Amino acid sequence: MTLTKTRMLSWLAVALGLLNVGLLALLWLGRPGNQPQQRPEGSSLATYLVRELQLTPTQQQQFDRLRQDHHAHMERLVRELTAEREQLFASLTGPNAVAASPALLDHIGRLQRQTDSITYDHFAAVEKMLTPDQRKRWQQLAPTLPRRLQSPGPGGPPPRRGPADGPPPPRP
Repeated sequence: MTLTKTRMLSWLAVALGLLNVGLLALLWLGRPGNQPQQRPEGSSLATYLVRELQLTPTQQQQFDRLRQDHHAHMERLVRELTAEREQLFASLTGPNAVAASPALLDHIGRLQRQTDSITYDHFAAVEKMLTPDQRKRWQQLAPTLPRRLQSPGPGGPPPRRGPADGPPPPRP
């Protein structure tokens, strides 16, 4: 009888050990940092604003025109800003890394200020096209815009999780 109890307890210990390993693996692999964060389809900031503000079809057309104009202005600025930042960080390479150029840093600051100003003006124009009822909802949404603008959209890069992600590959 003792041999049967010992055998049963041994099997029980093995089963519990396997369950623990399985649970730990599930917790480790299923944690949020291991999965890319993606927004559900159609949840871009524009879609969100159209839905939350309940824009009419006419307002949606106005909004689309504003977005296209904004995108055209921003595209050039973002390209220039990226090039300037790449130049700044290129100065870190090599054994004789030099201090950041104050003129380059000032130029990057001016470009960033322009992007913020253009984005602010864009959303001010959006507010002007709203009805009084929509403006009430806008008052609640506007303070959250900077955070929403920072979120990657569908197809955007996943959030960086650490040094294992490494730098992006060099451009051809």
